Amino acid sequence: MDPRQVQRPKGVRATLRLLAAALRLVWRAGPRDFIVVVVLQLVQALGFLALILQLQRLLSGLIDANTGGNAQGVAAGLVLFISANAVMGLAGAIINNRRQIIGERVTLYISSEILKVTCLAELDDFDDSDFHDRLQRAAVSAAGRPMMMVQSMITIGQSLFTLGSLWVALVMLQPWIGLAMIVVAVPVWIGGTRVGEAYFSFIVHIAGMDRARMYLFQLLTMRDPAKEIRAFNLARYLAARWRDTMTERIGMLAATLRKQLRASLISTLGSNVVLALAAGTLIVLNNRGVLTLAQTAAVAAAMLLFGQNLLGSIAETNEFFESAPIVSDLNQFLALEEQLMRHRAGIALPERFERIALEDVTFRYRDTNRDAVANIDFTINAGEVVALVGENGSGKTTLAKLIAGLYEPRSGAVCIDGVDLKDADLTAWRESVAVLFQDFIKYALTGTDNIRLGATGRPDDPDQVRAAATAAGADEFLSRLPQAYETILGPQFGRGVDLSLGQWQRVALARAFYRDAPLVILDEPTASLDARAERDLFDSVRQLYRNKTVVLISHRFSTVRTADRIIVLQDGRIVEQGSHPQLIANNGLYAELFAIQASAFIEEDLGHSDEVRQPVQP
Repeated sequence: MDPRQVQRPKGVRATLRLLAAALRLVWRAGPRDFIVVVVLQLVQALGFLALILQLQRLLSGLIDANTGGNAQGVAAGLVLFISANAVMGLAGAIINNRRQIIGERVTLYISSEILKVTCLAELDDFDDSDFHDRLQRAAVSAAGRPMMMVQSMITIGQSLFTLGSLWVALVMLQPWIGLAMIVVAVPVWIGGTRVGEAYFSFIVHIAGMDRARMYLFQLLTMRDPAKEIRAFNLARYLAARWRDTMTERIGMLAATLRKQLRASLISTLGSNVVLALAAGTLIVLNNRGVLTLAQTAAVAAAMLLFGQNLLGSIAETNEFFESAPIVSDLNQFLALEEQLMRHRAGIALPERFERIALEDVTFRYRDTNRDAVANIDFTINAGEVVALVGENGSGKTTLAKLIAGLYEPRSGAVCIDGVDLKDADLTAWRESVAVLFQDFIKYALTGTDNIRLGATGRPDDPDQVRAAATAAGADEFLSRLPQAYETILGPQFGRGVDLSLGQWQRVALARAFYRDAPLVILDEPTASLDARAERDLFDSVRQLYRNKTVVLISHRFSTVRTADRIIVLQDGRIVEQGSHPQLIANNGLYAELFAIQASAFIEEDLGHSDEVRQPVQP
């Protein structure tokens, strides 16, 4: 069975298993607080039992006193009655206090477990919309459901202990009425489970819609998309689409709430019918002299408290049954950790490799009908600078991700010194790779942190950070910032300072330099740099990456022409490979693309020359 498939719990046994799973979550998050709450719930329940029994004795004493009997013990009974009530109030106050802490601890624990799974997920998982939906549901559950679940469980626990003590008192006072109270739980259970099923169906169906809604909201509220949205006057259009999704969501929620209302009516009306029958029975027993006035009053008080606690617990029961299926879905998501961890484990690779071989590698992205790369065969030797060139969509970046171990080929193998990456320790391999993608992240952190993210396991050394920044051409502008390297990059927080795109690219490159890995993958590393900066940068690259292996992707032939070997891709296949002079001599695709790019510069230069020669018109 696919572990990502949603399984909805059904039946009493399944619900009990979910209750046990929820209790385990609470126990793992905060065992000490949980014990305190359970003990206090028992104290409170015993207080209710003492309260009812003492009430009957107190009433009997008062009736005897009013009829001329012995009033001895009335004062002591009153003191015990008040004391039991005070103990119950104190226990309830402490329970409410600890409930908030337990809820926060459960949220922390579950969120941490979700992050464990998310951190183990591969890029291929993030290409799967079902995985995104599961992650969305888990994240939403972690944000609010644990707190609601804990509060519901604690309240239900209080109610169960209280109802149990009241039920014992009723059995002691009048067994038949006590037995009748058991029947009250049946409609509560039926209504609660139906409420939960309705809400879980709603959560499953809106997961994808909620991701789309949140995406539209982020587009309208985040800084990076703001310039294009305003340039194209898209704000109103996107806001209207967001409102449409919200309206549809509200419609689905309203339908779900109608189902829940019907289920709640079953619980409330059914339980009240049973209570009404029990109250009628009590009146009959009193009229026939089976119960004394004091016993009748005590039973009536117990039934009143029983009914109040039952009605109060119905809402909490409904809320718990809403959470229970979500807990099941959450547990299924968290169970992915073991599978993903097994996938990561494998053969340890040496820190320094001699050869990377791609053997008949074919890869296709999810939900596409064509291969991104197909039947790729080539070798990269340690210390080589290999360039991947080709038109957009030819498979260059896909190949880089396959070499970095970010994707697994659908067929064929990527081998490091004869070891297939499928069988290797991927975490260890990625420590041997420094990657700079063209869509690098602009971290809203300090300049130092932005560079140190390249190798967080290394000791903090400001000199090495500055050396990496200097090599990437970033030291000059970082040093001029208000707090130099400790300035936050980006305007999102505090007194952060934003950088130009070219400066950001240099910071990202410094991050790759700082990693100091034996394999370096540079995907369009100079896309935002001018010609002079590009030349200076590659002088640094050649110097810094001497004796290291470099895979370079670039559209600029002035950049790739110095590579030891150039691999030319077209429609996901290798069509040529060799050095720059060899490929020019072959007069193939590479020579054609090189000529097109060179002619563009020549035509531009000629155009400027013609403009200069044109006389100024009067």
